[in-house]
Amino acid sequence: LQILDIGCGGGILCEPLARLGANVTGIDENEKAILVARKHAKKMNLKINYKHGNITDISFKKKFDIITCMEVLEHVENVDLLIKKSKECLRNGGVFVGSTINQTITSYLTAIFFAENVLKIVPKNTHQWIKFIRPNKLKKLLIMNEFSNIQFQGVFYNFLKKKWNFVSTEKINYLFSSKLE
Repeated sequence: LQILDIGCGGGILCEPLARLGANVTGIDENEKAILVARKHAKKMNLKINYKHGNITDISFKKKFDIITCMEVLEHVENVDLLIKKSKECLRNGGVFVGSTINQTITSYLTAIFFAENVLKIVPKNTHQWIKFIRPNKLKKLLIMNEFSNIQFQGVFYNFLKKKWNFVSTEKINYLFSSKLE
């Protein structure tokens, strides 16, 4: 199984995927995060191909079975371009999954006002509400790029319990999955 993790950071998702037996490639624009990820993977004796750069600038010789994009879309200038490049890197029948933040008043209050300003669990100015993505907009972009079987699932982070839970609404954070036909 060939997996590409876009915006892999320090390898928090890459490492368990590699332990499960996948051939994992992680890319991130943050060079320091890639250096940390490489060092940690070596220490854990995991073979993960980490690349410093942006999905729009890197060309891959192989196609991937799965592409993950966790908590990245809400930081990207051009979401459509990222989806187009992901499509180019994905084999037919491959799966594109990720998570992002909806563009609602509730998400502004939770992800920016409380998380950044009140609780300070996220550095100030990490998020820009204008970049948050409504599920219907993401669905439209995925359909335009020939993805199908598009699914959304709301998730909520409980700050007090430090735990994620599935919820019946996508008002704040949500997961998505889609398949390239």
